[in-house]
Amino acid sequence: MNLILQTIPSTIISELLANSHFDGIVLDTEHGCFNNESLYSCIQVVTLYKKLCFVRFTDLNKQLIRMCLDAGISGAIFSTVETYEIGRQIVRYCRYPLCQGDRGCGLVRENQWGELKLGTNKTILIGQIETKNGVDNIDEILDCGFDMFVIGPYDLSNSLNCAGNWDDVLYKSYISEIYYKIELNKLGLFLPTKKMIENFKQSNQKRPELLIWGMDTDFIKEGINSINF
Repeated sequence: MNLILQTIPSTIISELLANSHFDGIVLDTEHGCFNNESLYSCIQVVTLYKKLCFVRFTDLNKQLIRMCLDAGISGAIFSTVETYEIGRQIVRYCRYPLCQGDRGCGLVRENQWGELKLGTNKTILIGQIETKNGVDNIDEILDCGFDMFVIGPYDLSNSLNCAGNWDDVLYKSYISEIYYKIELNKLGLFLPTKKMIENFKQSNQKRPELLIWGMDTDFIKEGINSINF
């Protein structure tokens, strides 16, 4: 599964990214500046293109999460999952009772306003392991009920006091711990910049099931800087 991160709250950006060879898009509410209307509209564009649409959340913002689930997103990515308790709260809130959750259902876009069977959709839930605490508690977090996990390299290196230093011995040991504990078919990796993408391609690092290949702002910046006068 190959995704790309969108931080710019524009349906035009969503359309350009959806009309590409990527499997889908991650709409980023952590570092993007979406409001409810722009986020919902971007979800509509991506899903109408029949592409996977994920939204990344910073925490258990129940109103925002419910809106996105009701809009029919393919999956939800939760930043900075560090404990079993937080992970279980997230999973329970996002799952319907048939899938061991507490989520309520309504006549919403997800079920075509009542045309489809209610309370049965199982959104893909992904927890981000991106801090020292998250890795230290990884055994418990694996039992929360997430479908997959994504490594956040910048925040993980930052929490280990080696921000952006991918050759740091401690950082490498924590990455190795994640790879050891999580099967590749349940693991994802975020490669936010062109440099990180090239480094990954040239490395011997095993390829996980999910890769998030960069972000809209970085690709635009690279395109602008490539113009020679």
